[in-house]
Amino acid sequence: MIKFAIFDLDGTLLDSSEMWRTLGARYLTLLKMKPEADLTEKVAEMTLPSAARYFREHYGVAYSAEEIVRHLTRMTESYYTDEVRLKDGAAELLSALRTHCVYMSIATMSDERLGMLALERLGVGDFFAGAVSCSNYGAKTKPDVFLAAADLIYAIPEETIVFENSLYAIKTAKKAGFVTAGVADISESDADGMKQTADFYADTLGDYVENIREMIEHS
Repeated sequence: MIKFAIFDLDGTLLDSSEMWRTLGARYLTLLKMKPEADLTEKVAEMTLPSAARYFREHYGVAYSAEEIVRHLTRMTESYYTDEVRLKDGAAELLSALRTHCVYMSIATMSDERLGMLALERLGVGDFFAGAVSCSNYGAKTKPDVFLAAADLIYAIPEETIVFENSLYAIKTAKKAGFVTAGVADISESDADGMKQTADFYADTLGDYVENIREMIEHS
C-alpha cells in the first residue's frame, strides 16, 4: 500500500530539462571556452558541485568549485522564479495523490530553495512537506537523497513511490526498496529501459491519474 510519494523536480514535475541540458555549455561559452560536443551526457548524472569540479579540472576554469556553483545557480534563478512551467498533468496527479492522503516530498538535483519557489509560484508548493538536494546528499547514483526525502515525510521505502524521469535514478530508487514510477522526458533516451525497469511508466504524469487506485494499492 502506497502512503508516500517522492518526486524528482526537473524533467518530472517541471518542464526544465532543456534549460539544464544547455546550462553547462552556456556557462563555458560565457567564459569564452568551447564545450565538448558530449558535455551534456558527461554531466547529466553529476551534482552541481561535481560539475563545478569537472569544469575546473577538465576546462581549467579559474573560479573555485563553490564560486562556480554560485554562478550556475544564479544563471537558473530567474528561470525558476519567472519562467518554468509544470509538466503536463502534474497538478492533476498531485491533487489525486492528496485526495488519497499520500504525503509528498521532493528529491532534486537542483537547488531545493529555487525548486520550492517555482512550485509555490505555480500553485503546488503546499502539496509538499519540503525538498532535499543532491548537492547535500550526493548524486542519485546512490540512494541517500531519496532516503533523506523519505525522512521528511516519515516514510519507509516499501510504502513510498518515487516519480523520476531518469533511468539511472529509477534503478537507484528501486534497488533501495522504493516503488518506482517513470515519466517520459527529452532528457532520457532509453524509454524502453525505463518501461522495463520501473514498476509503472507513463508518457505524462496526467496518465497516472486514471490508474491512481492501482498505484496506491500496489504491493
